[in-house]
Amino acid sequence: MTGPGAGGGHDADAGAVLPDRVADRLAIEDLATSYAYAVDDRDWARWEVLFTPDAMVDYTRAGGVAGTPAEVAAWMPGAMSVFTFCLHTTSTHQVRFTGPDEAVGRVHVFNRNGVEWHGTQELFDVGAVYDDRYTRSGDRWRISQRIEHTTYVTGGGFADMIRGMINDPGSGLPPIFG
Repeated sequence: MTGPGAGGGHDADAGAVLPDRVADRLAIEDLATSYAYAVDDRDWARWEVLFTPDAMVDYTRAGGVAGTPAEVAAWMPGAMSVFTFCLHTTSTHQVRFTGPDEAVGRVHVFNRNGVEWHGTQELFDVGAVYDDRYTRSGDRWRISQRIEHTTYVTGGGFADMIRGMINDPGSGLPPIFG
């Protein structure tokens, strides 16, 4: 969107997307889908190039780390190795263009994981919102900031352990539901 309300305010809600922004919006939505598949496929090289090199990636709300894409990509294999499978679903994507080559957005994520915990197969579900900034470089949109706001985790004993770690008053994290 351009013009009044393009900066992300509520006056932009349900406004017509101008024709010159339709392709940009679709590319940004595809970026979210590519991110989900890169994580599920454990393709950390692909995951990393979906971001600008200087991007800020923050998974601390989920008990993870924050850093540049290179730093987080180095951390991901070990962190994700506990899962036997991952299925990320992204939806309810909101995009607001803030300039010719910049946008902000939010996207819901539902992440179902398989984990073996104390000899038992469990499902571990995470519900969150990604709070994003996007930047276009050439003909590609990239994530220039992603902050995960985890809302809940559910599942068996593994989920109880993660929730307990995040909800511990000493963690410094706001409590999550689950």
